[in-house]
Amino acid sequence: MKRKKTLRTMWIGLIVAVLLGVLNSFSFAHQAEAQEQSQAITMDSITVTADKMDDYVRNHPEQVTTINRDEITRRNFLNVEETLGSMPGVEVRPSTGIGSRISIRGSGKSGSVLVLLNGRPLNSSEYGGADLSTIPIDIVKSVTVFKPPVPVWLGPGASEGAILITTYDFSPSSDKKKKSTTRLKVDGGSFGQADASISHTASLARGSMMLTAAGGHLDGKRTNEDKDKGDVSMHWEQGGKSAPRFEVNGSYYMSEQGSPGPTDNPTPDARQRYAKGSLDAQVQGLIKDTGDYSIGVYADHLDLKDESQSGFTSDLTDFKAGLKADTTWSDIDEVWALRLGGLLEHDDVDHTLSGEHHRTSADIHAQIDRHMCPVTATIGARGDYTSDFDLNPGLSGGLSLALARSLVIKANAGYSVNVPTFNQLYQPSHGSIDQVRGNLDLDEEKIVSYDLGLEYRLRKDRVFQTTLFRTETRDLIVYRRDADLIYAPVNVDKAWRHGIELTARQAWDMGLSVDLSYILQNSENEDTEQELAYTPRNTVKVTGKYTIPVWDTRLEATLRYTDERNNSESDDVEIVTLADYITVDLKLLQPFKLGKTACEAYLNLYNLFDEQFENHYGYPDDGLRFVAGMNMTF
Repeated sequence: MKRKKTLRTMWIGLIVAVLLGVLNSFSFAHQAEAQEQSQAITMDSITVTADKMDDYVRNHPEQVTTINRDEITRRNFLNVEETLGSMPGVEVRPSTGIGSRISIRGSGKSGSVLVLLNGRPLNSSEYGGADLSTIPIDIVKSVTVFKPPVPVWLGPGASEGAILITTYDFSPSSDKKKKSTTRLKVDGGSFGQADASISHTASLARGSMMLTAAGGHLDGKRTNEDKDKGDVSMHWEQGGKSAPRFEVNGSYYMSEQGSPGPTDNPTPDARQRYAKGSLDAQVQGLIKDTGDYSIGVYADHLDLKDESQSGFTSDLTDFKAGLKADTTWSDIDEVWALRLGGLLEHDDVDHTLSGEHHRTSADIHAQIDRHMCPVTATIGARGDYTSDFDLNPGLSGGLSLALARSLVIKANAGYSVNVPTFNQLYQPSHGSIDQVRGNLDLDEEKIVSYDLGLEYRLRKDRVFQTTLFRTETRDLIVYRRDADLIYAPVNVDKAWRHGIELTARQAWDMGLSVDLSYILQNSENEDTEQELAYTPRNTVKVTGKYTIPVWDTRLEATLRYTDERNNSESDDVEIVTLADYITVDLKLLQPFKLGKTACEAYLNLYNLFDEQFENHYGYPDDGLRFVAGMNMTF
């Protein structure tokens, strides 16, 4: 324990020292060159953030989808999970423990989706996934989804796609517009749901600050499905434009919930208490008129207490600290660009059942983009080092050809390696202590993926895309269930998944728009000749939005169809087929004023026709439910 505290103190000291050094050095450099560069610099940051994402989508080969702040606010997304679930080719379902099950382009391997906040990874080395509920939706500027294969600069662990979340720039555009804003949201709904959140944004002399707080309760439909949660966060920023931009984010999230277990092996007395604190700091700026840089440091502390069905209590603590740096150089005309960067991260895990574990990870990457109208080419390489699995490579490349101003062909290929998480190697402790065991003999997954797409974009709200895709995996990690109903991860020699994805968006001047997403795919574990688990052959999502002009009432309806899926690809257990299902969700938003206060009432209906289905084997959906509430902005 003393060694662990020493390591933690060392990493905290390193983060603080690096941050102070970076702030001082760039502040000094900026003061020395301010007069020289004040006239010369005319470009904005060319790092891929929300400001540049539209250009990135058009000009680069990768398959990218993004939702910006205006759409998040207009559609009144209640959290990051709901925002993601509205995007084409993306499905988000509740998890049995921490985080959510995220599927991109029909994949059943949600743990292989990399989640980044302002470029830094959120995924835990302990359980692989990322808990999106710890990110307040009020601070989010944009949510961007990269479909596989993803570019190397995003980092390792993205074999099934990547999600890039950027925080909002709260600084006013001019001194005349400086003001403070308070936003209050309250709602209630089915199964005892009650939520409230408040955020306050204040303008400072050279920047701005935002404080948020939220809390909620849900009973759930099943026994022992109740949950209490609460969080607070802080966002501070300063600088920007031609000066370096500094940003600090801090948050603390806590929840206490039941862990009901699957219907064939219930755990009505299992409980879980989860707490997570995070601190991030980042500096961004320009390097003369041809480049930019981004340097960030971060730290997470996770504390998890699991009380199993038998009454045994296990504790898990996870401390993670890291440093990430990226720089991009391009010529004045942006014909070519060179991206260089890397990451250093250390993770300490201490678990009652499996003891102490440590992992140090590092990667360094380089990518070259070349624009030769009408062709754009990109190629990149990355080296990934993990202390318990040594060195692994990462590769990505792509080519886009503009056949016309509105018609583009895109092709991509990539190679990546997934390192087993601590819970796969040792013992899970995220709501599965009674259900799953680890396996120390696991090997890394090796993944090759590629796609070929055609995009027709008449304008931003009139888009049609069709993409052929394929993923091949060696040493795929799957879960086998023994006679005692306990799952354990094992490697299988080879598996593949391929298909076609169609997306379309059409908007009319009358205020009506329709988004369509359709995925047709096939998959196989070649060891057993079974389809991959939770990988449906057909997935359909259709969303219609309409605004009634007279009252500015906004209506939204989403229809989802998911084909039948296997619960396992293993031949050691009985393969259970989860039935296909169709669900319909409705949203209604009505803006109004109470005096001078801008308000918005909303009603969300989920699973309108009360369709009975399992989103995970043994975990049924709650059926018809609603949430009604109001937003108030002061």
